[in-house]
Amino acid sequence: MFRKMIAVSLTSVLVSGILTYWSYIPVSERASDTMYSSASGIFILHLMYTLPIILISGLLTDVLIWHRLKHLSTRLRLVMEAILYVLSGVLIGTILILTFTKEAFDVPVSLTIAGGSALLYYLVNQLIKRAFRRVHKKETPVC
Repeated sequence: MFRKMIAVSLTSVLVSGILTYWSYIPVSERASDTMYSSASGIFILHLMYTLPIILISGLLTDVLIWHRLKHLSTRLRLVMEAILYVLSGVLIGTILILTFTKEAFDVPVSLTIAGGSALLYYLVNQLIKRAFRRVHKKETPVC
């Protein structure tokens, strides 16, 4: 569970950083009579939204996918998991959009961000799993 919390935290920071970079307007391009947020303010705002979404949906997706695919071979399981994580991200993004949105905006971009965030969570989770496995192997004494 500690490993999952690290994956959720890192993924939330990465997604928030990417969204901040994408939505930040540099000082040189700002209009003089308009108020803008700082990059750190935008980052914190994105982090406040992404952390709970990735926490709940990531852990739920982990449980559902792992129990369904644990019997498959390693390579096939990794590919199927990646595909299912992207699909679950798009599905959760669709549910959130339909539930909380009342105004029109670019839905395909939002669903792409949701699927990409889910895939990023999967990749970070796999990297952390491998890192923990290597650390654990180094700490075990050889008989």
